[in-house]
This record gives sequence, structure tokens and C-alpha cells, in this order.
Amino acid sequence: MYQVNKDTPLDAKLIKKAIDYNEKRRTRFDTLDNYYMGNQAITTRQKVETLMNNKLVTNHAKYITDMMVGYLLGNPVDYQVNDGIDIEPVLDAYKRQTMENIDVEIAKECSIFGIKYEYVYADEKANPCSVTLDVRNTIMIYDDTLVHNELYAINYRPIYKNPEDKEPDHYDVIVATDKEIIKYELAGNGSGVKETDREKHAFGAVPVIEYDNNKEYSGDFETVISLIDAYNLIQSDRVNDREQLVDAILCFYGMKFDADQMADLKEKRALSNIPVDGKVEYLTKAINEGDVDVLRKTIEKDIHKISMVPDMSDEKFAGDSSGVAIRYKLLAFEQAVKNKERFFEKGLMKRFELYSHFLSVKSKMKEVSKEDVDAVFKRNLPSNDYETSQMINNLDGIVDRELLVSQLSFVKDASETVEIAEKEDSEVMKDDDYNANEFGNNVDESEEDVNE
Repeated sequence: MYQVNKDTPLDAKLIKKAIDYNEKRRTRFDTLDNYYMGNQAITTRQKVETLMNNKLVTNHAKYITDMMVGYLLGNPVDYQVNDGIDIEPVLDAYKRQTMENIDVEIAKECSIFGIKYEYVYADEKANPCSVTLDVRNTIMIYDDTLVHNELYAINYRPIYKNPEDKEPDHYDVIVATDKEIIKYELAGNGSGVKETDREKHAFGAVPVIEYDNNKEYSGDFETVISLIDAYNLIQSDRVNDREQLVDAILCFYGMKFDADQMADLKEKRALSNIPVDGKVEYLTKAINEGDVDVLRKTIEKDIHKISMVPDMSDEKFAGDSSGVAIRYKLLAFEQAVKNKERFFEKGLMKRFELYSHFLSVKSKMKEVSKEDVDAVFKRNLPSNDYETSQMINNLDGIVDRELLVSQLSFVKDASETVEIAEKEDSEVMKDDDYNANEFGNNVDESEEDVNE
């Protein structure tokens, strides 16, 4: 977190210091990105040319991130409010840009880098929109008070005059404040800054959202990189040993081996004229495959243990396990994702606040506070809807129906489902009342006939 005194002016000195601070993190960001993409340490290993040098990558980094994101956002986030509060204009703005895809992109890069930024802006039709920003070129500046209020968000792009230059000629900089979007051209050495554009915005706060993966701003696989490297090394060397075994040196003891015999060996795969005391054998390295495999499994187990992401190919996740049994096995994983959820929800609530304020200024809705909105995350797990339906029946009348119905895996819009069900119940009751009245009238008419 980059902090300055709340009275620090926005000038060339502040912008350059913030950029320099962020540039120091670029190497780390690049390394994490490479690990996710499979460009891991083993791929740069050098060996003598005569030795085998396989470079196998078992991409645990990608597996960890994809599992975390899939479990957290495999089902889109649902936004719920109390009766009488209308947030449809915000939800419509989300739907126009398929916000669940943006959420997944943010969560994925947050899992990789430990931090991610989203920029909220107004398009040419005055609709609020979101776009993600690269962490390598974006930084949020906070004040140094106890609450760490957001002061500025800076997004920059280095501009080079020549491709071979090591230092940029200048930076194109965009600074977002709580009232304006300001564009600058900053000299490469930070000696001066020139304002190129300035415009006001109607979001009511700095329109850049910082999503944190955790309190330490670390990626989900960052703590197990050394284990990933060890695993790749073991697997690569196992293949090396196999290839070297095939290409092993043939040794001859107590005999001479001439060119004719070499030709026969290559063509006929046979040897002749071997002396009685002669011996022929391959020079090989003894391989204890059992010990190597035990080490491999131990390292892989540690990768999953430390990252808290389970190995779903493990036998303990058999398909016949009950939902409760699977949840117990996923307890550590659930705790890790729950922690991510809390940080992610904080970012979602700021996004909602920005959209709500903007739309209220444009007279498209009444502003809704983020305290009145609840972001509901539904885990992407095999579900037992029969058990869930029993739970709903047991809690009906005690817990809000919309919240109960949202627990069913096949329900996408809980409020709409409840509304349809209540409408159908109302129609059934009207039909029952009508039939009861008709039955009563028929009885009365029958009695009159009997009396006559």
C-alpha cells in the first residue's frame, strides 16, 4: 500500500515516486505471470550438451489459480436487497457488459498477482462501464490516516523514442481523483509534468477499484513456487534418466572391438568372436524408482497442503461421496476461498457504490447504499437439491423465502422464482374459492329440487 500525507499535492514529484514504487514490483509480477503461463524456472535450465536436458512443466500454478477462481465464481455473484429497494438499473448496467466475465478476469489476476484494479467510466451514451487495468501499470495512492482513504489512482504507459532505449522518453499518465480524470505527460526522469486533458466525473469517489487477494497481497500459488520448481525438476530428471538408459554406453571387457564387429552389431544386432573371459554390458546408473516416486508424491502433497487447494484426482473425492462428506474434505479449501471472498466482496461493494451514485446523478435511480446490498456467492460444487429442498421446507416461514430458494443450484434468479411461485399460489387459491362457491350453489339447488 502506497501512502502519503493527505495534504500532499498532486505534482510531478508525487507521480514519479508512485511510478518508481510500482516499477520495483514489476519483476515479481512478471515472474508470477510466467508461472501461470507455464514459463517456469525449469524451462531455463542449462546442461552440458552431451547430457539429456528435458524441461517438463507440470503447471500446478495454473491449476491452483483456476481451481480457486472456479470455486469462488463458477456461479455468478447474486445481489440481494430488502423489499422496497430497487437496484435494477445497476443490475441492468452489469448485464449490458456481461459483468460475470469481468468478475472472473479480476479474480483470476487477483489470484495470480495478489492484487487487481478495475476502472469505472462513462461511455459515449453516459452508461457506467468497467474495464480492468494491468497491475504493472497501475497504483492506488492512500493517505496515511488510520482509515487510509483513497487519494488518487494512477495508470501510466512508458513511451520510448527508440526501441533500444533503456529509459522512457516520457510517460502518458492518467490520474483519477474523487472528482476528476486528469491526463498528464510526465518526463521520463520526472523533472516535469504537462497536463494534457482534464474532465469531471460523476462517480462520487475515485473511480478505480483495488481488489486485494489477501492482507499480504500475495498470489495463491506464490508461497509454493519453490515446491513447484522441485516437482518439475524431479519429473524432468526422471525422463532424463530413462533416455540416458536407452542411450547407455556399451562396455567391452577382455576383448578388442574392431570396425567389422561394430558393423555387425549395428546391422545384425549380433556379436561374434567374444573371448571366453570377455564380457559385454551397458554402463548404467542404478535408479531407485520407488524412492523417487515417494519424494514426488511428498512434494505434490505439500503443494496442495500449503496452497490449500485439493487434488481433485485423489481417490478421496470419489463420486459416491455425500455433499456433507465432500465439504469436510474441502474444509481447508473452503476457509481459503472464504477469506478471498471477503476481500473480493469489498471491491464489488465499491463498484456497486460507484454505479449507484452515477445513475442517481443521471436521475436513473434512487441512490442505494452498499450497506443495503448483499453479494451472495454460491460455491461451484456438486449439489444435492433434494436435501436442499428438505431444508427449505423445514425453514419456510422462519427464513426469507428468496434466500432459501437461492440455495437451489438450478435457480438463477431467486426473486423472480419466488414471485412466479407466489403468483401461481394466488391463482390456485382463486380457483379453489371459485370451485368451492360453485359446489355450494349446486348443493343449494339440489336441496330445493328435493323440497319441491
